[in-house]
Amino acid sequence: MDAINTQVTFNQLISELSSRLINSEPAETYECIEEVIEAFGSYAGADRCYVFEFDDAVVNMTNTHEWVRDGFEAHIDDLQSVGIDDLPWFFNEIKTHQLFIVNDVELLPPEADAEKQEFRREHIKSVICVGIVAKHQLLGFVGCDRVQEKHRWTPEEIRCLKLVANIIANTLERQRTYAELIHTQRELEKANRLLHAQVSQDGLTGIANRRAFDERIHNEIQRSMREQSALSLLIIDIDHFKHYNDHYGHLQGDQALKGVANALFDLFQRNTDFVARYGGEEFVAVISATDRKKTEDSVNHLLESVRALQIHHETSGIAPYLTVSVGGYIHSPETDEDIDALAEKMIAKADSALYRAKSDGRNRGYLDD
Repeated sequence: MDAINTQVTFNQLISELSSRLINSEPAETYECIEEVIEAFGSYAGADRCYVFEFDDAVVNMTNTHEWVRDGFEAHIDDLQSVGIDDLPWFFNEIKTHQLFIVNDVELLPPEADAEKQEFRREHIKSVICVGIVAKHQLLGFVGCDRVQEKHRWTPEEIRCLKLVANIIANTLERQRTYAELIHTQRELEKANRLLHAQVSQDGLTGIANRRAFDERIHNEIQRSMREQSALSLLIIDIDHFKHYNDHYGHLQGDQALKGVANALFDLFQRNTDFVARYGGEEFVAVISATDRKKTEDSVNHLLESVRALQIHHETSGIAPYLTVSVGGYIHSPETDEDIDALAEKMIAKADSALYRAKSDGRNRGYLDD
């Protein structure tokens, strides 16, 4: 009667744990597997019960879960990345039959000498292992052993361990499917980020493009409204760039555009700063949380940064090197202003200031009032 009650109790516990595993979140799965092998170990009177997982080629195995009866030695830490060359006979048996039953380690055949030595090292007298198989793939095995005394494994114990192996197989397969799903999601997110970067990035200079600027100027206006802070917009135009292209060629012209873009990017490094290629030889810069004096300083630094590149421009008529003209506008948005209308106004004002800078001889900058 005790054996029947023990069997009923074990079946009830396994049924409950199986339901928990099916409905468990990935973070809870490890704990549930630990409880499953503890339940079988206690039921079978084992001293240790464990799960090993194989790599995809089934040439290496790692002890991932272990239950040990009180007073017995654990081995999980020294059973990591065990290779097929270490236990060749065992690997062949579990791969061929998905079942490995040894009632007496000392009766192992001569070809299992490596296995016998390992079992002796772990003081194992009897051992049983059942393959964990999902979708016709051997994922690992669940096993248990007796250390204190030899044991003849009963058909009922073998049946129950196969049931445990099946439960764990379904769990591991679900974990792998979940991991693959997460990997796929991350790859899609990465691809989307790359795609968004490509859509928002100027292909030549590597900085943001006109599309990205249109989005950013609206976002920065909204932020300035919330923080009640000033926002500056600069439009930068390379002086006589058509003459430069005609004289030096388009390849050299592309290098000049990259040089100016890099100078702008290096100058405006704060998180609230933003630079973009506006089109052709025009660039824009958005500067947040500033005032008129700081904006004027930024314009002067910008002019000097481009001059410092010392890009030769023999046909400039302004200087022997490449220069730019800058137009800017600074504004403190009110919370009730229309964002689209304000963005258009700021661009128009900065463009008007740029026109003035170019009319007054270029190689200079102005801020519109």
